[in-house]
Amino acid sequence: MSARSQHLKLIGAAGAAALAIGTMAGPAVAATKDLTYSCATLGPTNVTFNFGSLKTKMVAGQTDKHAMSQVIHLNAAQGGLASTLGTHVKGTLTAKGAKNTMPFSMKIPNTALNGGAQDIPASGTGTIRPLKAGKWSVSLGSMSAALVLSGGAGGDTPVSDTCSAPTNGTQKLGTITVSKDKSKTVTSAKYNTTKNQATGTAKVKGAKFKLAGTGKVKFTLKKGTHVLKSVKSKLNKKGIAKVHFKHVKRAGKYSITAKFGGDKGLKASSGRASFRVR
Repeated sequence: MSARSQHLKLIGAAGAAALAIGTMAGPAVAATKDLTYSCATLGPTNVTFNFGSLKTKMVAGQTDKHAMSQVIHLNAAQGGLASTLGTHVKGTLTAKGAKNTMPFSMKIPNTALNGGAQDIPASGTGTIRPLKAGKWSVSLGSMSAALVLSGGAGGDTPVSDTCSAPTNGTQKLGTITVSKDKSKTVTSAKYNTTKNQATGTAKVKGAKFKLAGTGKVKFTLKKGTHVLKSVKSKLNKKGIAKVHFKHVKRAGKYSITAKFGGDKGLKASSGRASFRVR
């Protein structure tokens, strides 16, 4: 592991903005970063942001949940503006993970405002979960803040804002190498004597990290060693595909094989199930 220390600049909502970190991983570092966000409420706000120890290599579907923190450095003008609305500030900083950025949730504890320049701390957790193999860029994305200023003459004052990351390259932090997970295709077969119909079901997931399979599964119906029919079916969001074989009447032992050809995050696999017609 190596370490890298920088400072993050942020244009913040009432001095606090939520950070969105791109599809993350990158060098295994305890890292911070310098950049400037664009927000609607205040001018540039200096922030020291530590996004934890990040991995250099991951597997598709793997989750890396780790602690993060930041210190928001309000200048005198920003601190003075905040103090006109209250004597204390608290709230949340969040990122939903849109456009392949890292979701996270951070909290600002109830902090007294001194009316001038001061540091506002925040801490929480972020989650890295790459969904496909390849080289993934670590970058910062959009962010939002939901704050409450309390102690003012008018009572609690909610303040919210959204901020966009720069696009000049400073938002990029590094890269991560993501490999495919082995997949597992669990196959089942059922026969309906009333309809003379066989149903094959396949559930495709990552063998280790349980990422749902995408794409199509090829189902093949056999009677003994004789191939009767092959049909492809699309996997749903849960990685499940199903197919019906009609007019299955002759007595004997049958099998249904489901073959998954792999996708961007999972390797190929297959499964087999059998049933008997009497």
